[in-house]
Amino acid sequence: MDVAVDQVLAERERLARSAPAAASLIAAALLHAVVAALVVLLPRLAPAPRPLEYVAVQLVPAQRLGAQQPAPQPPREARRPEVPPPPQAEEPPAPQAPVLPRRAPPPKPPKPEKPKPAPADTRIDPTTRPKVLPPPREVLQKKLGPAAAAPPQPALPGAAKGSDAGKATVGALTVRPENQDFPYNYYFAQIQSRIEEAWTRSPVGNEARAVISFTIHGDGSISDLRVRESSGFDTFDLAALRAVQNAAPFAPLPRAYTLNHSSLDVNWIAR
Repeated sequence: MDVAVDQVLAERERLARSAPAAASLIAAALLHAVVAALVVLLPRLAPAPRPLEYVAVQLVPAQRLGAQQPAPQPPREARRPEVPPPPQAEEPPAPQAPVLPRRAPPPKPPKPEKPKPAPADTRIDPTTRPKVLPPPREVLQKKLGPAAAAPPQPALPGAAKGSDAGKATVGALTVRPENQDFPYNYYFAQIQSRIEEAWTRSPVGNEARAVISFTIHGDGSISDLRVRESSGFDTFDLAALRAVQNAAPFAPLPRAYTLNHSSLDVNWIAR
């Protein structure tokens, strides 16, 4: 009884040891079978190659298509040697008319020669000529008076009371003196022109009007700039003040005026 049990146990132990080897053999056999199946099936699964396309060509003679063969050209003739034409007899030259000698024109009578002026006498020494001296001042005073003998004096620019040209009216002046006699209208025209170049009117009513007062010194600088009469619009008054300030300094006052005055009070009417 003990021997049978030992055999059974030994058989079980042998089977347990041979089980991994059998599993390995089975796995290897399955792997070989899969590879063989792939080798057989893969060529069948690949798409079949496309058949080659071909075009049938049939050769037909050109005569059957109606083509005309070029006509055979005639054989070229042998060139004949060129025979030069017989020389022609030269015609005798036509007789020419005799050439007569031209007659020379009659000689012109000689022109009468003009008498030459006598050469100037170069032997005279100009230093020996007598010098003409002006008459003395006493002789001039006796003949023409004392005013003729005095040398003329250059006129000074400007005048104490103003010249006629300076007093002439120069358009409509908007620059005027304030309680002063200033007869130099051209100076006011210059000031007015400079102020109008710098004047930019404020966009207010057309009837707006302001009087700007300032003082001009002898060198043309200004001071005491102020609004004498307001237009009622601050923007208009400020624009007028800015125009006078940008136009200054002006030209110096006339020299004849500065002999008795050091400055000039001026009013400008801004419209």
